[in-house]
Order: sequence, then C-alpha cells, then structure tokens
Amino acid sequence: MSRDSVEASFMKAALRHSGYATKTKVRMCTTYLALSDVAKAGRWGECAPTKLTEKQLARFVETRRGQVSARAVQNEMSHIRAALRGAGRAEFAAQMTNERLGVPAGTRKGTGREVAADVYAQALARADVETRVYIELQRALGLRIDELVQSHKDLKVWAKHLEAGRSFVTIRAGTKGGRVRDTHLTPEGRVRALEAVRQAIALAASRPTGYLVDSDNGEAACKQVGERYARLGLKGDNSSHALRRAFAVENFRHYRAEGYADVRALELVSRDLGHGDGRGRWIFNNYGLAYV
Repeated sequence: MSRDSVEASFMKAALRHSGYATKTKVRMCTTYLALSDVAKAGRWGECAPTKLTEKQLARFVETRRGQVSARAVQNEMSHIRAALRGAGRAEFAAQMTNERLGVPAGTRKGTGREVAADVYAQALARADVETRVYIELQRALGLRIDELVQSHKDLKVWAKHLEAGRSFVTIRAGTKGGRVRDTHLTPEGRVRALEAVRQAIALAASRPTGYLVDSDNGEAACKQVGERYARLGLKGDNSSHALRRAFAVENFRHYRAEGYADVRALELVSRDLGHGDGRGRWIFNNYGLAYV
C-alpha cells in the first residue's frame, strides 16, 4: 500500500467519525503520513484502520517518542483513534489507551494567558481607527481571527439582537469546522459588544466591498490583521488569541459569580468559545483559566 493510500484510508475513516476543521485535518494528515513511514520501515504490509494491531500501534508510539514531543505523540494517537472509530473499531480504539501503549504522559497544560492589561491599553492608544475596531470587536466577542475577518456577514444581525436586549450573539461565519455557536455575554460585555459591533458596521459600510477588513481574500485579510496587531505589540504571548483568552476569563469569572461550580462554569465558557461544553478541562488548561 502506498504512502498516499495509507493517508487517504485513515483520513476517510476519521471523517466518518466526525467533521474536523481544516488545520486539524492538516495535522491528521501529518500523523497518517508518519504512520505510513513507520509501517514501511517495519514492513507491516497493508496498513489500514481496519487491520491495525496493538503491536503495530505500540511500535508507532515507540518510534515517534524519539522524534516528536510528548504532546505531539498524544495528539497523533488521538488522530489514529478517530480513524479506528470511523472504521468501526470503537471498542478497540477505547482499549488502546495512552498508558497501555506507552505514550509519554507530558503535560497538556498550556502557558497562554489573557492579554496583559498594559499591552492592551497601549495597543488601543496607538492603533489607527480601523485596527482599533478589529481589536475591540475581537476582544468583545471572543472571536478567532478568521471569525473577525468574516464578521461583516453577521454584524447587522448582532446589532439588532443586542439592541433588543439579547445577551448572546450567534457566530456563524469563519467558525472552526463550520460549527455555529451562541456566544453569551456578561451584562458589561453586552454593552461593550454592542459598541464594538456598531463601530464595525460603520467601518464595513465605508468600504466599497462592504468587508470589515479590506483585502483580496480571507488569508490575506488574516495576515493583514496579524501584522497590524504585531506593530502595536499584540504578538507572542499577547497575540490576537490572547484577546480571546481575555474574553474567556471575563465570562468564567461571571459564571462563578452567578453561583456556578467551576466545572460547570468551564463548560459554559467552552460553549461560548465554540469548543462545545465537553472540553472544560482543556479550556481550563489552555485559556489562562488555570491562573484565575
């Protein structure tokens, strides 16, 4: 079986199990290509999700431990389990735990923090009108940069709902994996969001294209926003994603104050960010909430 056909068979099986965002698919392809290389070196013969054995998986883990980080091996095994489930081998996938296969423990706790208050304030003070709109809209709604770039499609709907007193907005355009979500806002956050949305509507209306970010395509628009941010100091630990983390921290504190237990508050924040309410622990580790 060729390297390409191994990748194709595993990806096809994985996509039966669930839909994935483009970046996740790219990472999964990398995993399946690495698996193909290990299979070829070990002369496994046919390498397919319907035939993969525990011994082969253990060999893959052993090989990859010497090539990539512990976290990467964890992610690769997650990709392979997805293909196994898609191939009808859910029980086998569940049995192939990280501990059983010798996957290194490694911490999954991220080091990301919300944007530093002084960096945020200085960026707003130095930003031109357009960039200030981008920063404030992303911070107010916890948007990914792709969602910010495509937000012109939904701005007027958001304004209408917020003006009517609704405490959430529905994010549709640019979402990861095309998953629509309702992002809930704190009382103070709703006021901030409405003002940010109004400013964004005015900016988009001033352009012939009606786009919020004036660029040839979505990829170029995202790059442009990132470069604008970097010139203002919003880079590295204080990049655009740190604005999203600040939104997460604000909502987490609000849910706590409302009386929700931490576990439930994390589920709600995960929902607001578009990760689903089953990823509370991941949100805790990767959105700076471990430091709240």
